[in-house]
Amino acid sequence: MKYLLTKFIHRMKVEEIRYYKIFNAKYLQKGKEKKTTELFDILYHKTPDEYDDALANSFFPKKNRNSYYRLKNRLLHDLESSLISFHLEKDDEFVIMNKIKLATIFLQRTAYREAQYYLEEAEKLAVKQQAYNLLNVIYDKFIQLCNLNYALNPAPYLEKKQAIQEKYEQIQKTELLLATISHQLHQSNFSAKEVGVVEILEQIQQQIQLSNHEDLSPGLRLQINRCARNILLQKREFAALGEYLEESFREFEQDGIFFKKNHEEKIIMLIWLVNTFVRLKAIDKIIFFTEELGSSLQTATQSLHDKYLWLYYQCRMVVLFVQRKPEAAIEMLENLIHTPEYRKILSYFSVYLNLSMLHYYCQNIDASLDYMGKILVSKDYKSISRLWLLNISIVELMLRYEAQDYSYALNRYKELRRKYRKELTQEGYREQRQFLEIMRDLLNKSDALNQSRIRQKIDVFVTEYTHFEIGANELLSYNLWLKSKLEKRPYYEVMLAAYYEE
Repeated sequence: MKYLLTKFIHRMKVEEIRYYKIFNAKYLQKGKEKKTTELFDILYHKTPDEYDDALANSFFPKKNRNSYYRLKNRLLHDLESSLISFHLEKDDEFVIMNKIKLATIFLQRTAYREAQYYLEEAEKLAVKQQAYNLLNVIYDKFIQLCNLNYALNPAPYLEKKQAIQEKYEQIQKTELLLATISHQLHQSNFSAKEVGVVEILEQIQQQIQLSNHEDLSPGLRLQINRCARNILLQKREFAALGEYLEESFREFEQDGIFFKKNHEEKIIMLIWLVNTFVRLKAIDKIIFFTEELGSSLQTATQSLHDKYLWLYYQCRMVVLFVQRKPEAAIEMLENLIHTPEYRKILSYFSVYLNLSMLHYYCQNIDASLDYMGKILVSKDYKSISRLWLLNISIVELMLRYEAQDYSYALNRYKELRRKYRKELTQEGYREQRQFLEIMRDLLNKSDALNQSRIRQKIDVFVTEYTHFEIGANELLSYNLWLKSKLEKRPYYEVMLAAYYEE
């Protein structure tokens, strides 16, 4: 695999790099820095091409390419050994496999008692972890030991092997079906529009006939849960999805499925629960599972806490939204951006975007525009998709209209039409194109809302684009915004009414 060394290095975590430096005990060799360590630092900090002639010559000036390739291979070997050593005690499967390896070594040395000891230790762990694939290997090793040590009776191990064989075969079948489901979901890009894909997935899922949950490992049960919830989401059966998620979450907690190793799965499942109940307008459950999410983040590792912190705050914003407390959401986010320990883990682009919208809900147009200005100059702004760029620009146009800054808004409108000329001719951008045409009329005519032709155009638009969903890509719903203008009501009131009446 080309560039394996570079890719390996840049996928290492900080703690793994730190361990490598410790693992590489002979950091200095004959008073000089080891060449493997020097090459590691160059590839990690400077990211040059590992196949670059200049880099190879800096280590071996005589253009001895074989020596350079041996150096690269030695570094890769050291990194592989270091990574395995670092994770040796962090993964139960690693621990079991290493005890099997130790038993194999002692078998080769005819040290049968020691081999038996390590096989028994491996068996205990494998039974506890329901690692049936490894139990198969362990019992094969026991039988091999019995063939060499006649004092041991192979019958109990044969019985154990036969007892797990049926479970193991069923689990293999289940894993194959789950892999098929996962492949079909990704092939269809999680789209319910894919003809027949949901029906096929359901047929496959029905073949998973494991009635006794005790036969399933926690990992396999979580895999089944992921596949089932994706199918329900594709079918947009939100009531069934909410019921299924809630029931399985309680079941997993009761059965001790969630523990340190798969704590991230618990966090993800709680986010699914919040999002599903937002769709179902189950306010009490939104609040309850958001609080559960907060508690789970408190007990998570620092990396998991940081990874899901913003999603947690988004859930809290939804809670405050449905409780009609946008001012409290503003206070929460403004406190968040002034918390020093979160400066390196937050996307200020996302925070500013939400603050701009929240201030608009409260009819604080100047504050909303102020945060919009921060969005437009943020470092993340240029890296987002063209669709997002267009929708944010349209929202800025709407805010300028609200501030009665018509001249500036009209210039921005013309700029948008030029900048996104290609996109606005495509069918997928039809809603944005039609909305911009209405915005042009509103900006060009001071009494546009009183003109029957323009009102008719707005009525057609509002009737055609009725879908509303919290957190949609357009940020402000175009049809609800126009509806609020026709009804002369604040946008937030119209949005809440749409949410509860949908």
